[in-house]
Amino acid sequence: MCPERPEKNQDYRQEARNIRAKARDVHDAEARAQLLLIASLYEKLSYLTDILVPSLHAKLSDHSRMEDPTEGTDAM
Repeated sequence: MCPERPEKNQDYRQEARNIRAKARDVHDAEARAQLLLIASLYEKLSYLTDILVPSLHAKLSDHSRMEDPTEGTDAM
């Protein structure tokens, strides 16, 4: 099964924005830093999805074209 080219990366970016907005309201510096780290990880996930999903689609497409399900079978 091939992953879909997600609108998910938009969801990841939106989630990062939401977390950053919440972080602005947090007064505890350590908690705010952790929230900002989580937001940056969502951004990275979005970025990697942009890069890796098309590459995975291409590889799976090439692989399925190269495989012939009848290859190596004898007709009876």
